[in-house]
Amino acid sequence: MKILTPKTWNSLLKNNDAASLWQALNRVVSAHPLVRSAQRNQHNPSNPAPLFSTRDLTQDLYVTLLEKSRFDHYLSSRMSDAEIEREIFQIELTNLLIGRLRRQRPENYRIIRRINQVLESAPQFRPYDQPGNRARSTHYRHPAHVIYGLREWPDNKRVKDSGTFQELLAEVPARLRNRRLVGCRGEAQVIITSQELTELLAEILRAIDSPASLHALRALALLKLPVYDVTMTTMEEDNGDEGHHRRRHYSLAATDASPELMMLRREQETLARRAAREFLDRLSHLTRSHSQRTERFWRVLWHCYFDPAEPSQLSIAEMVGISDSSVSDYRRRIEGEMRKLGFAPDQLRFFAEELDEQLQQRLRALSARHEAARHLPEKTISRPWPHYSYNSLATIEGASMV
Repeated sequence: MKILTPKTWNSLLKNNDAASLWQALNRVVSAHPLVRSAQRNQHNPSNPAPLFSTRDLTQDLYVTLLEKSRFDHYLSSRMSDAEIEREIFQIELTNLLIGRLRRQRPENYRIIRRINQVLESAPQFRPYDQPGNRARSTHYRHPAHVIYGLREWPDNKRVKDSGTFQELLAEVPARLRNRRLVGCRGEAQVIITSQELTELLAEILRAIDSPASLHALRALALLKLPVYDVTMTTMEEDNGDEGHHRRRHYSLAATDASPELMMLRREQETLARRAAREFLDRLSHLTRSHSQRTERFWRVLWHCYFDPAEPSQLSIAEMVGISDSSVSDYRRRIEGEMRKLGFAPDQLRFFAEELDEQLQQRLRALSARHEAARHLPEKTISRPWPHYSYNSLATIEGASMV
């Protein structure tokens, strides 16, 4: 990685040049392998929505370093520019990205770590030294460039082109999900046992008949595993339909569905839409029914997940009128509540659709209320807006809040 010219980092910190420091951190974020990999895959329709926005990550990294007083530590410790950049790149930024992966893709993160452990420790597998990669596996624990294969294969086993691997896996069956709960809190499902995962990786290697890199084996194994990580994205259609048309589109049932199945789908849709309204009520309880904080929660939720403009975190902070760190805190608390839902994929789209409509209704009602309050004579306003409770707001909005 290219290091800044001498005295650049120290001069930025000594001069307290926040704008230039932010730009330097943005350059570091853009160069990180995890961020670059996410950017390469964001246009692939088979992949979920990208996890990493460089601007938002830069802001989160900047706030994190400020909260931990790392900038002061770098100056007091008289670290060189190379040492400062190396610590930010290899420690602070990596920890931030890994933490975000664990929160937003917990099952993917857990399965990938287990694949690493199985390939490294199971007696059926061993690393292969390829030209240019010799002895590099001793310096890092799980480098993506390490080549693994079956222990029974000879040392000179030819490595095939990875572009043909998916076609060779047609005969390898996908695994059923093991729903047994494990973990310290009993909230995570096993998905697949270690013995079954070892057998799956062995089947994959025999099917492709070639050693493969750790990165390739991870991707191939995930194709055969039922891993579900819920991701909230905008529900806007590519054809430009309005919101009331989207509901009609998603409620269409298959023509070959039985009456019982159609009834079950309608029941799931009803439960999901009811859960969306209850979800907004839970956000109000988090703020103890404080109307102003509840409104901020709603606006952050809508701009982050439903706004077609997809504004950055800095733009959201400016629109809502709060700090960037507060937006990060709101998002963390919102995502914590979302992880408690446990919806099936079919229910999630109804939940997101109803959540979008409820947010728009409530925010329009709040805007109309603020506008009316500004035109009232001052003596007629008995209580300022921040003291109105959520229950009074629900009464004003009427039956749509029920």
